[in-house]
Amino acid sequence: MATSGHIHWPLTEWGPTTMYRRLSRYPRVMRFGVLGPVQVWTADGQLVAVPETKVRAVLADLLVYQGQVVSAARLIDDLWGDELPANPMSALQLKVSRLRHALEAAEPGGGGLICSRPPGYLLRTEAEAVDAERFAVMTSGAQQSRDPRVKAAILSEALALWRGPPFADFANDGFVQSAIARLEEARLAAVEAQAEARLELGEHSLLVGELGDLVTRYPLRERLRAIQMRALYRAGQQTEALASYGELRERLADELGLDPSPELVALHQAILAQSPVLSGPPSSPQAATPVGTGDGNIGRMPAEVTSFVGREHELAVGKALLARARLVTLTGAGGVGKTRLALRLAGEMEPGFRHGAWLVDLAQLQDEELLASTVAATLGLGEQSTSSPLTHLCEYLADKQVLMVLDNCEHLIEACASLAATLLSRAAGLRILATSRQPLAIEGESILPVPPLEVPQAPVSLHAALASQAVRLFVDRVAATCPDFTLTEHNSDAVAGICRRLDGIPLAMELAAVQVRALSMEGLRARLDHRFDLLAKRRRAVQPRHQTLRAAIEWSYEMCSAPEKTLWARMSIFAGGCDLDAIEDVCTDGPIERETVLELVADLVDKSIVLCQHDGIQPRYRMLETIREFGEDLLASSGELAPVRARHSDYYRRLVLRASSELFGPRQVDWLIQLRREQPNLRTALENSLGSPGQERAALETASALRFVWILTGALREGSRWLERALEVNPDATHARARALSGRAYLVTLLGDIEGALEMVRESRALGEQLNDPQARAWADLCEGAARMYSGDLSAALHLLQQALAEHRRLDDPLALCITLGYLSLAAAGADDRRAADYEQECLTLSQSHEAEVSTSWNLWVAGLGLIRRGEAERGAARVRESLEPKARTDDLAGEALCVEALAWAAAITSETERAARLFGAAHTLWRKVGSSLAETVYLQRFRAPYEKRVRDALGDEAYTSLFDEGRELDIDDAIRYALQEQVAEPPASGAHADEPALLPGPHTMR
Repeated sequence: MATSGHIHWPLTEWGPTTMYRRLSRYPRVMRFGVLGPVQVWTADGQLVAVPETKVRAVLADLLVYQGQVVSAARLIDDLWGDELPANPMSALQLKVSRLRHALEAAEPGGGGLICSRPPGYLLRTEAEAVDAERFAVMTSGAQQSRDPRVKAAILSEALALWRGPPFADFANDGFVQSAIARLEEARLAAVEAQAEARLELGEHSLLVGELGDLVTRYPLRERLRAIQMRALYRAGQQTEALASYGELRERLADELGLDPSPELVALHQAILAQSPVLSGPPSSPQAATPVGTGDGNIGRMPAEVTSFVGREHELAVGKALLARARLVTLTGAGGVGKTRLALRLAGEMEPGFRHGAWLVDLAQLQDEELLASTVAATLGLGEQSTSSPLTHLCEYLADKQVLMVLDNCEHLIEACASLAATLLSRAAGLRILATSRQPLAIEGESILPVPPLEVPQAPVSLHAALASQAVRLFVDRVAATCPDFTLTEHNSDAVAGICRRLDGIPLAMELAAVQVRALSMEGLRARLDHRFDLLAKRRRAVQPRHQTLRAAIEWSYEMCSAPEKTLWARMSIFAGGCDLDAIEDVCTDGPIERETVLELVADLVDKSIVLCQHDGIQPRYRMLETIREFGEDLLASSGELAPVRARHSDYYRRLVLRASSELFGPRQVDWLIQLRREQPNLRTALENSLGSPGQERAALETASALRFVWILTGALREGSRWLERALEVNPDATHARARALSGRAYLVTLLGDIEGALEMVRESRALGEQLNDPQARAWADLCEGAARMYSGDLSAALHLLQQALAEHRRLDDPLALCITLGYLSLAAAGADDRRAADYEQECLTLSQSHEAEVSTSWNLWVAGLGLIRRGEAERGAARVRESLEPKARTDDLAGEALCVEALAWAAAITSETERAARLFGAAHTLWRKVGSSLAETVYLQRFRAPYEKRVRDALGDEAYTSLFDEGRELDIDDAIRYALQEQVAEPPASGAHADEPALLPGPHTMR
């Protein structure tokens, strides 16, 4: 088999698979990626979270010099430049320690890959465990092969390693520039080598379409230009090949004062002479892997589920517009692909924004008053704020570099325009990419029209069809459902005809592609012809693009059975998706029986009318917005709109009532997660009930039952608004109104509106007296007691809360009793009342006995705070740490902030001053994210100030500020991790480079 040092491949292994599989196989070790954003994977391929920008920067720097020692001085300069921390060496050692901890937590032994070696640090790993090195090995292996099939296959596999621009998340940092330039050149060389191999395989027709954009981007690369000229010539486009040479010659002369190389001149002469030397193999009808670098990493954007086809021009123009304009709006008809283009554009632009790109999907939002709250929630901001959501947003974004995608603005156009104008005027680092059927029409807006994909005109050759973006998209989607389908000379005309009839609208073509499983291309085209003619006669008043899209959807509608059509219309009532139980309850009546729903839903999923998504709990079903709107029209014209709305509202009212009855129990977290997932449907149900005569009482009942959910999840402002609206249409003196008033008083108390809360309490108490409703009176005492406590009137708070406690005991209401005991614990602790410990213990025991995880979490914090206040710092800190995990699972930002605050106070008591300073900094970041005034209430500020003063006095202002800033730099997950440590290995004070111990892992948090 092997002689004289030469390798002979056995005939059974010959071909383009074995060789590149051997070359592309990764070693079974932790792997690192720089061909895109900097990333780490375990040996099993699981993505490793490396938190905090500075920690990832350390890793990036070590990867730039992979296999070499990077000095501490260089690392410090690369990380901080001229903006050095107070103690640079200590700060660097902390970042390295946290990097080790992240790697070790992901895979045992991972932390040991970061080694201390004088005068700095070394990433110790196999060269081929880094994707850039793997890429180099594969491209080198490709060049050794004389078989163009093998070479093209290996290079295709090598280029697939690229996830985006190299070191994408550090593209603007100086320390990676030389590495970026080197890697980009290597990628282009591989692209050129792959194109040459494909040219040898006869793929010149495909290459003509693919190389155009690359030549535009790199117009002076002679090797690339030569490949394009050869491909054009072999494809029968001699004139275009000569024109390409002429353009290059002019650009070289104008820009560089140079002439083309002798090799290119010789190629030009050969084309002029039509030399037989230029002839190649006949054109291959099969498409090879497209030239490119692979999809970029969308980051905080949704992952792409299907391939992205075409739109090169729009992407280039969009990037240019975003480079100079702060608001770019993509406009076009529904279904034309505005959202998909925006996601791809944002994904490719994201590396240039320090704080990332964020998608705000407005399709399900109907109330413009909730627009700012929705944007804030998408960014992860809390609602516990005395300021408005818009003010909170402006303050949070003021120093951020963010690309925000506002998707589906048309139905909230005025509100979106106002929001965009305000945010752009207050946040200098913000860029907004909007999608809408009409411009926002504000100053500074740049508009990018998104037309349908271009379609080929008849008659159509295979070459012309392959060059069409619309055809390429349609063929890609057909191949996804019919893997054996291939575009040929025989079917290309029919395919192009279908794309023309669908006007190149992506949604229409994707719907049509599904039907190829049952119809021939000619049969499909014939049905479309008939359908369009019919619709053109019926809908002359409809705008052309809307008519075309409606034609595609109606045609798909006609392909459904009668029960499927009915279910399509009825399912349009759901906003943001639903589960099977909801469909069975809301949509069954008349022609649809409960037993047939699952089969009908599966049929609609199969026909791409309904999308099925799995979130790890149970499948959820939803429609694309345009298809849902079509269903809404069907529902309205069917005469069923009112009864379906009523069933929808009743289903979610019953769901909320059931959740409310079980909320103080073992399913507490499950219910909170489920109701948060159902938020769009809950909003729709409340809106429909409020607007339907006779349903106002149901709206008040639903909103009142949701008050505990809004309290536990922190959605205080939205809850207050729904209760306000429900109270407005239910003015009568009823028990329900009394409960709703006290519920809203509780919410606005937590929002800091003490006077407003007390006014609502007075009305609620009066109604309780009038109706002889002891529960209303008890809640009025509870809410007023909480308000008095937050305002600092602890004596009045204790009196009111003790009254509420007695009444709730008598009424045997465990949830209300638990809440009352919690506030009594806080008020008693603040007043140095000896009963505080008893209240704390009873409250904790009550929630634990009911297995209410979130309530127990809060009560652990209350008990821990009480212990800390009484000087039992270690016991108190243990209780507080125990309370953190459920808060992370339910994204309770305010609760997390309170826990970190309490742990800072405990560290101050135990003289862990450096740790305390960092925790104060971490708490500051959390409070800023929350946007809450809770930390500034008279009650809490009275506790906090002495602890912070103790730490500052012990450290001195300069050291305190430096350590505070270190804590403030932590992201939320890292702040929680740091807070959870029993003991933290602080960085050594000296400049020695001994290996620092990694941070001890704490309990896992879920986000």
